[in-house]
This record gives sequence, structure tokens and C-alpha cells, in this order.
Amino acid sequence: MKLDILAVLGVSLFSHALAASSSTAGLQSTECVSSSDSSDNLFSVKSEVKYSKLFSIEYHDTYKIVNNLSTNNTYALYQCGSTKPDIKNIDAFIPIPVSSAAAWSTSAAMFIEALGVQDHVKNLGTAPSIVSACLQELLEDVIKPFDEGNSTSTDEQEQSNAVVFSMPGGEDTNTTNTVVSTEYLEPSALGRSEWIKFFAVFFNAEERANTAFESIESNYDCFTKKAGEEYDDLRPVVAWTSYAGPTEYNNNTAYWQISFADYKYDLVRDAGARMLNTTGAQATMFSTAAAFLDALEEVDIVIDESFVSYSYDELLKNYGVKDPSKSTYSWVTASRVFRPDRLQSTAGGLDWFEAPVAFADALLQDVIGVAHPKFVKDGYQPIWFRNLADNEPVVVVTASNCTDMYAQRKDPAESCSSLTFQEANPDDEDYEGVDENQTDDLIYDISKSEIINESDSDSSDGAFLSVNALQAAVAVAFVALCAAM
Repeated sequence: MKLDILAVLGVSLFSHALAASSSTAGLQSTECVSSSDSSDNLFSVKSEVKYSKLFSIEYHDTYKIVNNLSTNNTYALYQCGSTKPDIKNIDAFIPIPVSSAAAWSTSAAMFIEALGVQDHVKNLGTAPSIVSACLQELLEDVIKPFDEGNSTSTDEQEQSNAVVFSMPGGEDTNTTNTVVSTEYLEPSALGRSEWIKFFAVFFNAEERANTAFESIESNYDCFTKKAGEEYDDLRPVVAWTSYAGPTEYNNNTAYWQISFADYKYDLVRDAGARMLNTTGAQATMFSTAAAFLDALEEVDIVIDESFVSYSYDELLKNYGVKDPSKSTYSWVTASRVFRPDRLQSTAGGLDWFEAPVAFADALLQDVIGVAHPKFVKDGYQPIWFRNLADNEPVVVVTASNCTDMYAQRKDPAESCSSLTFQEANPDDEDYEGVDENQTDDLIYDISKSEIINESDSDSSDGAFLSVNALQAAVAVAFVALCAAM
């Protein structure tokens, strides 16, 4: 069952209260310079990288150097009208502020909207997967989707933009304006959100980026502090799981996976919960359902990230739970099985790969809501997670939910400082089976299980990412590739 988003979450979540992007507020050096003043220090507002491990920014008088540290790409951004810098080993020289932009990934598109510069965007990839209501509205009349079935047309579209934000492996070798972004690979939630600064430097929007990120960081820290104070003695164990059925891409062999991605670990710990973990790998793949279930024996909450969406009964079947009425698993008996797919586009694209990447504080708020459902009030409803066991519905976002398509995207998180967290009650049904006074992670000894391999990459994230970024046709192949890395 799918519901309209206005009826479930209300208009306020998608009403963008910040200034419209037609304003130059929060932008610097919006005009091109002449050769006579091109030696001035043009960038008085600078962004400093605090959490991100995968990009860096250097400022000079008339240009900036941006490095993608995960792909070893370096970009020189120079103020339009100034002399192009004479430096070596640069992957692209791009005049700024860019007059037009395109993005292939939905997370990159979200950062652009979070900066309020979507009026510069000419093309977007995987358009049907975009969940943002206002980007959907822009796609109706203003922004053109990439013609993904026609490589010649796509090349022409890319070349018509001042910059094209792409993903690793998706760069067009025929263009000199491609920039690779890897925000989704960051090891921390705040590190992912800090990529707003990466995108900002192309638009000279550092002030907007700094203001937005400082608010996210402060709110995130507040949530972490309050959750730690209130829930230190009652921390449920959370497992991030997925199932892949037999296909031609995995030798017709099903596998089960538990993800231990660093950013998920941080979120769970910061939410006042415990993480199911192993010995440092980012993901462990199991070759049998029995071995997989053995690892979940002491888990209280399951967050399922399987590529294919299904019902609770189908999940139990895929996981190997034959008779839930006789199950001893806490996550089954207490009906604590979630999926991060509540918000979707009409085509089934997941907002999980858009707004949560940009807004770490809202993501943490959601994880707290999963671990401690009454942390603010009875009946708290997460933004992105839905309880599959309770048959909570998917919410479809459409262009009709947009109130101002050029406004800067508002952070959907509550203001933590204005909230009073409710104390956890161990007798509450929400904590059925949860061990008290346990603060350390639950370490599962993988040596006793039949596993396929351990991986330093998180293929469950790759599976979901592929829905929006590479499309469903190659999703399973992408999962297999990531699992082997």
C-alpha cells in the first residue's frame, strides 16, 4: 500500500523555508573578474574540511584546488575572467561560479538542492529515481533528464554543461568538465553530509554550505549527547542485513549479508544502541540461511537493505524463519524489522540515497526512532525507516508536494535542543528481549559459521545505490562486484 506524503508526514517536511536560489545571499564572487583585478583574493569565505576523509579543498587568490582523495582526481576551479592557473596534474580546469551543471547520482542532486543552486542545473541522470518533490517538478519543465538510451545525445548534453558531477567509472572521456564525487563512500555520517562543501566550491556557495553544515553538526552532536544520557543502560542490538536470491550474476547461488559499514556503526552507537559486529570487516556474506540466522540469534532489531522490496512474510521466508510463531529471535517476536524505503518516487527510487546522505542529523534522529520508538513521544514515525513487520506503508513523493522548486532544501530533522527525550522503560514492549546494562557491541565469532567471504566494501549499500545510480538492470551485477572487492 502506498500513501500520499502530505497525509502521512505533512507539508512541512518538504516546504523549503530558506531563501530562494534566485537570491545571491550566501554566494561570493558572483561576477566574472577582469584581468586588472584578477590578482585579488576573491574568496573571503572559505570552507574547511573537518570530518570527510575523501576530499580536500585548497584556496588561492583566484582559484581553488579540489581533490577527490578516494579516486585521486584533482580539479582546478578558477574565477571566470581570471587567468587559468598554470599547474600540472589537473584532471579538469573549470571556471567558476559554474553557469550550468549536471549530476548523474541522486545524492549529488540533493546536495545541489541543499545549496539552493538548482536553478543552475540543466540535466540529471536516473531521473525516475529522484524522490525530491521539487527536483521532480523541475524535471517536468526546466531540467532535462539525460537521454540515457542514446550515448551521442548524452555526450552532447554533458558537453553543454560547465560541470558534470559523475560517479567513479561513469566519467565521459570525451569531455573535460567531468568531476567525480564519492560522498556515499565516506566512513562517517557527518563526513557524508560534509560533501555539501565539495559541491559548494563550484558555485562559490561556501557561506551557504558552512551555515548548513554547522547546523547539521550541532544538531547531530545534540542528538548523540541526549541519546547517550538517556539510553546508556538499555541499548538494543541492531543488525543491517540483506538477502540476494539466486541469479545469473551470482552463479545462481543465494547469499545473505550483514553490513558493518563504518557510518552505520557510528549511527547505531550515537543513537544509544549496540551494533552487531565481527572483526573489522565492512561486510560478511553467508552461504546458508542457517549460518546467517545463527549470527542474528542475539539481535534485537533488523534493518533489511535487500535490493528487492518484499513483504514481511517473504522476508522471513528468505531469511529461513519457517514458523515465526515459534521463533525465539527477539527481532521476530517483538516485530522489529525495518527497511529504509519509506519515501519513494513513483518509479520506486529511494530517498534513502538522497536526503539522508546530506542531512546526517535527520538520519541519526531516524535511527534513534528505530532503536527507541518513544524517544520523543509515543508514535514517533521515522522519516525513512518503516516497520516491515507492522506492515507500515510506503510513502510516494510527487512533484505536487513541492511548494517552491527554487528554494534551498530544508533540513528535515527536528531541532534537538527543543526536544525532551523520554526515559527508556525496560518493561516497555519496545524493549522486549533487550539485555540491560550492556554497552559494548555484540561481537559475532564468524569462525563458527559458513561464510562466503568478508569484505572491506559494503555491498548492501552498493545494492541500494545501484537502484538510483546505475538502474535496476545492473543492480545484482553491481552487488556481486562490490562483494568481491
